[in-house]
Amino acid sequence: MLNRIKYELISLLRNKIVVFWLMGFPVVLGTLFFVAFGSLADSEQDYSDIRVAVVKKTEAPEGFDEMMNALSGKDGSVSDGENPLFEIVTDKEDTARALMEKGELEAIIYVDGDVSLEVPYGAGGIKAGIVKSVLDTFKSRYEIISSAAASHPEKLPPIIKEAERETNYIKSESNSANFDPYVQYFYNLLAMSGLMGSMMGMYCAINHQANLSALGARVEISPLSKFKDILSSLIATLLIHNVFLNIASVYLVYILGIKFGVPFTIIIAVNFLSSVIGDSLGCFIGSIGGLKDGIKNALLLACSLGLCFLSGLMFGGMRLIIEESFPLFNRINPAALIVDCFYSVCVYGNYEKLISNIVILLIWCALLLTGSMIMTRKRKYNSI
Repeated sequence: MLNRIKYELISLLRNKIVVFWLMGFPVVLGTLFFVAFGSLADSEQDYSDIRVAVVKKTEAPEGFDEMMNALSGKDGSVSDGENPLFEIVTDKEDTARALMEKGELEAIIYVDGDVSLEVPYGAGGIKAGIVKSVLDTFKSRYEIISSAAASHPEKLPPIIKEAERETNYIKSESNSANFDPYVQYFYNLLAMSGLMGSMMGMYCAINHQANLSALGARVEISPLSKFKDILSSLIATLLIHNVFLNIASVYLVYILGIKFGVPFTIIIAVNFLSSVIGDSLGCFIGSIGGLKDGIKNALLLACSLGLCFLSGLMFGGMRLIIEESFPLFNRINPAALIVDCFYSVCVYGNYEKLISNIVILLIWCALLLTGSMIMTRKRKYNSI
């Protein structure tokens, strides 16, 4: 059996198409993802030192200057090693407008009896939204305090004390989570690489049936145990598939520097599971008699890419659309389950969801392999 595994490995390594699709393709596509999304992710993750201008045409409302000094670090409240939220570039309107036209300013804050905001035309990014949120909060609190001072002065001290007290209902835990929205494409890339291994699983089934290939006919008349022969082929397929998947993962994590937000041991475990489900799917489709190899290849390609499309490989929001319209499909889609294995650990730090996804994937593997064994069981032929 060991010799059989050895020769299966040699045969697979000599197949250049297999080597490309299982290792070369994810490396190439991962590089393209990195080039396309890398700079976008970096810019959207940086929410400090937002460049703003403060133009005062009248005296600022009480508390406004103190707030801006605190947020820009001018009052010394920002500790060493931290960046302030705002960087106040200028207080001159002409200079501010010139900088805004050059794209070097996120917003202009005007103080003219009231506090107003101006952003570049067509801009609606996260940084501009942060500035607007800060000003809205200040204005709402200022109106509450002003109204209380005019109507009920005796209630002013507790209102001011309550306004100064910030209540945080979110518990923050230190972990390696990556909230970059673009990392899901790399999760889907590994899921696709796992399912693309179905091509090898298909030929593993075809090469062991006399009615599907000439090699299958030779295997049928050999004295070797058919079960051991198929098992050795599956083991060799899984070994080579896992090696290629892990090489691609090393390239993504340690060379491109993609932060998956999970321990690398989890990546290896999920890679193994995705290769098992991919090879099982290929073995099942390959075991179906009456279909030509080209049709089986097309069917597997459509199935693999279709499942990955629905899990968000081509369009990141697709999985959420499926979740809203047909959530059950996300619970049985192997590609979505593989992606969710990464998400559950990265975002939630919860291994319970990971285990439930693994159980569902193992059920899929058991069903596909059982179906394959039934279709490839020992048969009698009139002639071979």
